[in-house]
Amino acid sequence: MKGEIRLLVIMFFAALLGGCATSYQPIGQSGGFYNRKVAENIYVIGFNGNGFTNSQRANDFARLRAAEIGEKLGFTHFVVEGTLDTSKIEVVDAGTTTTTTGRVNEHRNSTTYHETSTTTNNSYKVYKPGVEIKVVYSEGVPKGRHLDLFAVSEVIREVKAKYDIKP
Repeated sequence: MKGEIRLLVIMFFAALLGGCATSYQPIGQSGGFYNRKVAENIYVIGFNGNGFTNSQRANDFARLRAAEIGEKLGFTHFVVEGTLDTSKIEVVDAGTTTTTTGRVNEHRNSTTYHETSTTTNNSYKVYKPGVEIKVVYSEGVPKGRHLDLFAVSEVIREVKAKYDIKP
C-alpha cells in the first residue's frame, strides 16, 4: 500500500514538474516534430510525444507540421502516402520501497524480536506515442483518387484552433 501511494505521489509531481502533453515544438527532450526532405515535393514528417500525449495529438501535430512546410514552400495541398507508428513503451524506474514488520515476544526475563522485510520494485510502463508520415505536396488538388488528401490552409486553421496554438 505504501509503495502504491509513493508511486502516485511521484506521478503527481512528475505531472506538475514535467507539465503535460508535448506541445507543438521542434523535437527536444520531451518530444516534438521533425522533418526530412526526400524530394522537391516529398517530405517525411514525424512527431514524438511524451507520456502525457495521446496518439490523436501526435497525428494532428504531424499533419500540422506537414501543412506548415507546404505553406512555406507555396503548395496548397498534400497527400499522406504512408504512415508509420513510431510509438514506444518505456519503463520508468521509481526506485524501491522496503516495508518491515516485526513482533516482540516476552517470556519471563527475555525478549525476542522477529521481523519480516518486503522490498517492492516501483517501475511502471509509460506509453509515448509517435508517428511518421510521408507527404507529397501539390499546387492545387492532385489528379487521381487519394484517401488522405488535405488542404494546407484548412489543416493549419483546424489544428491550431483545436489545440489553441497561437500563430
